[in-house]
Amino acid sequence: MNPKRRLKFLLLLVVLLLVSLAGYKVYLYVAEKDYVALNETNLDRIEKRLDGRREFTFAVVGNIKNSNRIFERRLLPMIRTENPDFLISAGNAVYDGAEDKYRALYRGMSRLGLPYLLAFGRNEMEDFGARRFYRHFGPHYFTVPIGGAVFFFLDSTGETSWQWQMSWLERELAATRDAKHRFLVLYHSPLPVEGFPPWKSHDVLDEGARWALRRVLLGQNVSAVFSAGYPTYRRDVVDGVPYFISGCAGGLHLDEKEDSYQYLNIHVEQDGIVFENVEYPHQLHPLSYKVETVGLFLHSFFYVSLFNFLLVMGLLGLVALKIYSLILRQETYYRDFDMDEELDLGRPLRVAMFTDNYLPFVGGVPISIDRLYKGLLVQGCRVKIFAPSYPVPPEAREPDVFRCPSLFPPKGGRGPVTNIFSRKIAQAFREFDCDIVHVHHSLWLGRKGMWLGRRFGVPVVFTYHTRLERYIHYIPLPGTLFKSLGVHYLIKRFANNCQAIITPTTSTEEYMRNVGVSSLVETIPTGVDLNAYAARSPGEVERFRKRYAPEGSLLISVSRLAREKNLDFLMEGTRKVFAQSRDPIHCLLVGDGPERKRLEGKVGELGLSGRFHFAGQLDPSDTALAYMASDLFVFASTSETQGMVLVEAMAGGCPVVAVNASGVYDVVENGLNGYKVPESTDIWASTVDGLLRDGDRLKLLSENCRAYALKYAGDRIAAKTVNLYKRVLVLNRAARIPGKGVK
Repeated sequence: MNPKRRLKFLLLLVVLLLVSLAGYKVYLYVAEKDYVALNETNLDRIEKRLDGRREFTFAVVGNIKNSNRIFERRLLPMIRTENPDFLISAGNAVYDGAEDKYRALYRGMSRLGLPYLLAFGRNEMEDFGARRFYRHFGPHYFTVPIGGAVFFFLDSTGETSWQWQMSWLERELAATRDAKHRFLVLYHSPLPVEGFPPWKSHDVLDEGARWALRRVLLGQNVSAVFSAGYPTYRRDVVDGVPYFISGCAGGLHLDEKEDSYQYLNIHVEQDGIVFENVEYPHQLHPLSYKVETVGLFLHSFFYVSLFNFLLVMGLLGLVALKIYSLILRQETYYRDFDMDEELDLGRPLRVAMFTDNYLPFVGGVPISIDRLYKGLLVQGCRVKIFAPSYPVPPEAREPDVFRCPSLFPPKGGRGPVTNIFSRKIAQAFREFDCDIVHVHHSLWLGRKGMWLGRRFGVPVVFTYHTRLERYIHYIPLPGTLFKSLGVHYLIKRFANNCQAIITPTTSTEEYMRNVGVSSLVETIPTGVDLNAYAARSPGEVERFRKRYAPEGSLLISVSRLAREKNLDFLMEGTRKVFAQSRDPIHCLLVGDGPERKRLEGKVGELGLSGRFHFAGQLDPSDTALAYMASDLFVFASTSETQGMVLVEAMAGGCPVVAVNASGVYDVVENGLNGYKVPESTDIWASTVDGLLRDGDRLKLLSENCRAYALKYAGDRIAAKTVNLYKRVLVLNRAARIPGKGVK
């Protein structure tokens, strides 16, 4: 089994384990015996056990905290030896109020063999446990008569109004005045104990509640008050009433002093009451005590929360497998140079392209796809483009384009929404019988193309055209940070499911690596159709220039008029250029988009009317003419992966001044074909003005631009892409050979 299959097998085992655990948890909730009103049930058992007796023995414990090792293994045998008639928990019987803790307590107390009553404590309330206690045991405060005595249970957690309870207790004490013995049980200690750190103050009643209780008990002849409170044994007598802290019957001792685990034995006899504290001393070395303290915590967590523990272990297993997968990927970062990457199919290479926008919609991605399509045809490839259904002229012939059915037609500047669930798409894909799937978007039709490729065993290549994080303002959800992180994660996941990634610039390739893409990545820029420039005559160029700049210099910028293109910066910078220049200057903005109306209004606000021109969307050949007619290409966008218009401008002999960003960084070389500057309108405007003043330098840059653009010729770019296709096919075949796995 090759490493990749082994990794998938291990992941499957972990997933099956987690599913099994979840199923077991559901089984426990459905099949495990439920219990309700347990205090009432146990009270019936106590009454039957005493059967009219007036002498009896009971035990009082506090802070069991689901402790198996301390309470069940150490204290329970001692309690059974004393043979009490029943047991009372003064609070903190559970580690917290989660359902599994209550169920674990029920299982543990069932092994006691004695009826028991539980008071409502702080731990019982945690993790929304108040309702669970009410369901499983009963009310948070109550009165029960037992063997001629009366027991009052209070809720000292604050869940129930203390003022209300004091009024209730006063009435209950008056009604039971004839009882021979009366006992009060609550979690919080009614009296503070010195010597404990301040953080233990949550185990004692606040001063107001403390005095209210003493006032109610004054002169009522109460036999004893039991509380859990501090993790120590304590006996005090106040106003003739004995107050007992039952100490710690489980959980952890976190205090420095050598406290013991203990419980109270109370013998109710005809001539009085005998109180006896029973201790289980530590008898441990201090170091051993610390080790056991940690061990008790781990034991409590692992045993009581078995499901949670196994779930954590499962997640850790997934992390370990993820690290293991990264190690495997690290081993395959370099290609296998012994592998012959030459491929001869014996027939034309067949490429299926999937794109969310295409001609007649004019934009950088559709133009890039169209140029690649034409270049691949020259290379002898067969191409089928799966694109949205735009309204096209009836006479338009598109033999290599499959227009996918739409769910919603274009509306209000929004493109059509393709019905990716249409069977016609899969049918056309199957009939084309392609060798390579080339997707140009990571959403919608791009994902449809990936799904079809994986379904039919065809390798997928992805061109990363667009910096999606620059477009998150179109997502109608709050939280810019989370949307941005989500976009990066989406790109990473999508790219890692492809066999190869094409990036138009090295900085975009660096981005792919930074977000964690481990698939094959190769930089292949978008090609430029140089024939469109050669077909234009000097007369056409001059007439175009005179139309927009009868005199002086002409700046040009080509861009979709949208928020992410930073066009407000362009206008502010251009206004400063106009202000600095001694000669007349005009600026031509080619393109269209949702921001056009607002930008036209801003031209008037900035006083640029008559010098800043909107040409709208031009045919690609006319755009080439516009480049040739202009002196300088100005650009402000920071959202490009390549900035294809930069190379197009250079092909027309038009040097570039642009804001330094991805796409710009890899194309513009300072002093050779233009300048890339910081995002400062002052620096940008000064650079533009300086070039326009220096005609010799501008002419030299123009000549360099034409030479530089030659390496972006469409036929060269198409040939590089075909070579990548063939390499992907070879690697894909090799990955299927046992022992020759290649990522």
